[in-house]
Parts: sequence; C-alpha cells; structure tokens
Amino acid sequence: MSTELRLAEDDAYIIKNLWPLYQHEVTRFQVQEPNQHGLLGVDDSVRDIGRAVDALDPWWQDRESLFPYLIVVDGKPAGFNLVAGRSRHPDGTDVDFIVHEFFLLQASRGSGAAELAAKEGFNLHPGSWEIVTWPSNARAIAFWRRTISAHTSGKFSEAQIDHAWGSRRAFRFESGVHEEKVLG
Repeated sequence: MSTELRLAEDDAYIIKNLWPLYQHEVTRFQVQEPNQHGLLGVDDSVRDIGRAVDALDPWWQDRESLFPYLIVVDGKPAGFNLVAGRSRHPDGTDVDFIVHEFFLLQASRGSGAAELAAKEGFNLHPGSWEIVTWPSNARAIAFWRRTISAHTSGKFSEAQIDHAWGSRRAFRFESGVHEEKVLG
C-alpha cells in the first residue's frame, strides 16, 4: 500500500468532498445536531453542502500559515491533514504548528497510512507541535500516542487540558532540528 501526503493546491474540492464524512464522524465526540437543512457544523442560514464547505476556503487563501494536505492511498484520496501555523492558532496555543483536523477514511485505517501521513506532516514543518483530541476518543488518543512516540523516540508530553476548543487530550512535542543563530 502506497501513501502520499501532498499539498492540496488544486485539490481543494477533494478535501471539501471528504469534509462531510469527517463532520459526521466527530459527532461521536462532539455533540452536534444537524441544522434544519440536514447539515452538520453550520447554522440554519446554510442550506446546501456547497455553502457549508465554503467555510474551508481560508485553507487555500493563506499559504503562509495554513497547509491543507491531502492523504492519498494507492493513488486515491483517502483523507486529509490540515496543519496550521502559529498565526492561525487559537489564543493561548504557544507552538509553531497544530494539527487542526486529521481524517482518514475507514477503509484505509489500520494500514499504516495515517501514521505515514502524520509523520510526513511533522517532517515538512520542523518546530514545536500540539495535537489535541477529545478525551473520549480512545482510538485517536492511542493513535497519536503511538505515532508521536515513534516519531520523537518517546520525547513528548501528554495532558488533559482546557483548550480554546474545550476539554481536550493534548500532545506536545518537537519535530526536526532547531538551529540557534549566533550573533557575532
């Protein structure tokens, strides 16, 4: 099975196509009812799926701070890894990068594709990282613990925190080599 992580510059529509599946999946951990038009994650003023996924447009407008990656498994879209740089973090998040959203279709889970895609994202953006997930999402917690531990040789922190997004299980770690500038 081959796995590729690629910046979705011309493939925004693919991530937008996958978005409703992700929104449905997170209802297991974040209680949300569909709006009066059957859409998740938007208010009642949004009537169709096209407008609902337009909320993702900033991911393709801020190329300095937002990195929308498509996960491709065996040549087919299988998920996404949305990485945000420091200027786009919630208040109080003092790291270089966060995984804003991470999703892999169920058909590709358990294949190692998610771990490869996550690690490639870490490698593409050296610095300090934070990843948060719902405290009740045992599968995600086990995945991130295993993946980050393998990537950092066990050098990471894990804690239950009050995050801007609510109560979360948080992982923090460093990825890549940091060079200090020496003033002469």
